[in-house]
Amino acid sequence: MNADLLTEKMVYSAAVAGIEWLKSQNPTEVKDLSRAIQALSLWGEATSDLIEVLISKKKDSFWETDKPLLDTSRAVSALAGCGIMHPDAVDWILRLQKNENWNDNEIDTSYALTALGDAGVRNEAGCEWLVCNYGERWEHVGTTSLIITALIKQDRDRYGKFIKDRAGWVLSKRQSGGWIYTATSNLAIQALILAGEEDIAPSIQWLLEKQDNGNWGDITSTSLSLISLRIYLDKLNSDLRL
Repeated sequence: MNADLLTEKMVYSAAVAGIEWLKSQNPTEVKDLSRAIQALSLWGEATSDLIEVLISKKKDSFWETDKPLLDTSRAVSALAGCGIMHPDAVDWILRLQKNENWNDNEIDTSYALTALGDAGVRNEAGCEWLVCNYGERWEHVGTTSLIITALIKQDRDRYGKFIKDRAGWVLSKRQSGGWIYTATSNLAIQALILAGEEDIAPSIQWLLEKQDNGNWGDITSTSLSLISLRIYLDKLNSDLRL
């Protein structure tokens, strides 16, 4: 119990510093705006100004950037998490689906499926494409973590065996608590927590040690870290109530 409480205190302390740093930033890119909105909203912080900026960057039914599918998917997820739905953007994502997937790409498909899941839209064809085509060429921690998260958002029960197996593989690649890079480690931590893995504390400790002057290097990495800390605390508090 004492160890759990100490961990909780450390997490809150790191989160407070991270939140203050993030609030002092002025994100302008869709990716940064989306991640910041997700992070701050999870911690109960005001996001109306960031949401206004994000929506202002929408063109017709999508966000036109150098990576429109990824950024539109991120924006849809971020806004859905705040209870703001953009059906036209969801339809735009669906229209881009060809031969069950998006751009013949596992990462694009994972982001699209996650956004659809966050918007309450199920897409079995896309999920089946990921599961049926998964192989060694996709065996990267970040990629596999994105796939795990997408399948959980879509249909945890249907793909439970696959999720459990791949979560175990991700965990097996952990080194000294993390997975080398902060962004990759956050994707892994979030996927593992969502998948129900228990051995997460070493990775949270690793993440805390990577914080410097309240941040984790940039807006996206700091936002992802705050998201990881929030869902870890939610899991910790849920376990303590059992």
